[in-house]
Amino acid sequence: MNSNSLLLFDLFSIFLIFNCLFQFEQESLPKKLKDVHMPDKKPIEVGDEIEALCGTCKDATVHVVEVIKEGKITKVMCKSCLNSHKFRAPMSTAEKKAKKKTAAPKTSSKSKEQRKWSRVMAKADAENPQDYAMTATYEENDVIHHEKFGVGVVAEIVDPTKMNVVFEDGVKTMVQNRS
Repeated sequence: MNSNSLLLFDLFSIFLIFNCLFQFEQESLPKKLKDVHMPDKKPIEVGDEIEALCGTCKDATVHVVEVIKEGKITKVMCKSCLNSHKFRAPMSTAEKKAKKKTAAPKTSSKSKEQRKWSRVMAKADAENPQDYAMTATYEENDVIHHEKFGVGVVAEIVDPTKMNVVFEDGVKTMVQNRS
């Protein structure tokens, strides 16, 4: 026999001995102990350390459980920043990817501004817009024409020298009544 076959024979012998010992232990245990189900985890209690999402740290960090109501963790304290907050379970990378895929596409702010501009223009008299001048005085719902921003409607008089004007590309704070 060469050394490889001896090594294989020794490994097989060890396996058989281990298997016999394991079966002997199983048979020698009382039936009651075999059937006992040992819980894998102990229940979480106040003061235990767990992983949770921290809004301040913007990451999943180690937290200490502070409050448990009706068997659920409700408040935790981050061990990194010492901030107490509502418990938020950390998400796995698979959950993050699924959330990104199922999230509805957000409406761009530009389209919201355009819709606002359209509503305001429908209410205002857009036939004869005034040319914008910093020295002129305006009132709410006046339609003005700015050489850079185009046609807009005065939405609000902030103070005697400032006004908010809704243009197609957004709301701008403009100067008025400047001498």
